[in-house]
Amino acid sequence: MDCKYKEIETEQELKEVLELCYDILGENNSELYGYDAWHKRFVEGSQPLVYAMKDKEIVSAILGRAENKDSLVIGFVACRENYRRQGITKGLLGYFEDLARKKGFKYITLGSEEDAFYEKCGYRVIFQVHDQNVYQKIL
Repeated sequence: MDCKYKEIETEQELKEVLELCYDILGENNSELYGYDAWHKRFVEGSQPLVYAMKDKEIVSAILGRAENKDSLVIGFVACRENYRRQGITKGLLGYFEDLARKKGFKYITLGSEEDAFYEKCGYRVIFQVHDQNVYQKIL
């Protein structure tokens, strides 16, 4: 798949990536996942915020938020429906993990009702809460 993986570098990119995420996952104005929270993380620059482009279109995104200096939580994973099951988000996750390592994180945690994708990417269930599996991967 001829996609380009990029870290968000401008406020415009952040807005476009969040638009994709909110379109797919639903609008989220919470303290952790609203625009202001992601903008603050973008400005800090210490957390990986990445996306995949294909034919000048943002097709997939993964946004992380630091829990502490060692722990990174994946807040959003989104992919346009017509680009799913093509390896784009799996490749983007690898790119995200490499950036997380470079930024000094030791492990990544996320919650999801979907299991097969994350397990194929090396994540293991560490517990369940509210009908979701909580996954973790040691970097």
